[in-house]
Amino acid sequence: MTTFGEINEPSSRTAWEDWDDVISSENYVDLHLEKTVEVPQQIDTFIILEGRYLYDCIRAHHQLEVVNASPEVNLRLYRTRKMNNYVCMIRDYNLILSSEIVELLKKYIDVSTDVIAILTKPLVEYQVSELVTKDYVIRSLATSKQSSIGLDINFPHLEQPNIITGVSAGVLSWREITDKPAVALVCYIEHPEELQIQELFNLLEKLKVIPHVEKTHRNNLLNSNLYI
Repeated sequence: MTTFGEINEPSSRTAWEDWDDVISSENYVDLHLEKTVEVPQQIDTFIILEGRYLYDCIRAHHQLEVVNASPEVNLRLYRTRKMNNYVCMIRDYNLILSSEIVELLKKYIDVSTDVIAILTKPLVEYQVSELVTKDYVIRSLATSKQSSIGLDINFPHLEQPNIITGVSAGVLSWREITDKPAVALVCYIEHPEELQIQELFNLLEKLKVIPHVEKTHRNNLLNSNLYI
């Protein structure tokens, strides 16, 4: 008698999957915004700056007013002083919490006319057939509905099989589902400690996140007088 093609379940549990013993309550984080503030009825552009590089670029030069924060995921929410834009800065967070973070921001995202997400990734993660000779590469990924903000965002489309993950990806997906415009700019960087990427600074200046580009200077270890 053959058992080929049959499903034989073991009489006892002598084997189990790795996730069988995982307790769902482990690593649970109750995400929330620190303050209860009124969400505006309309926001022109909601800007997401994801990653330590962007945080370091503008932390000493931003023209922003703090609105709220979620320290558990290193998230800060700002309002620009000169335009009806909101800026979300986030860095060093657990990717598993991306969906929960998007839920936190959804009430702001839904009332925004446009959404721009900018994130950085290591250049070694950029997969392309051609040889990359630059220190950085900027690519874009947009929703089906085109943005109406009128800014000059004409970066090449992100090629397959490259993907984006995290909060920026979640926000872009939500805007696609709700048939609203959004664009994500992915900047692949070789040496983030040394680079000052002019295209990103120009865009942040247009969005009134930073002052004039010529006044912008990144404070980091390699630009300091500290010798090791």
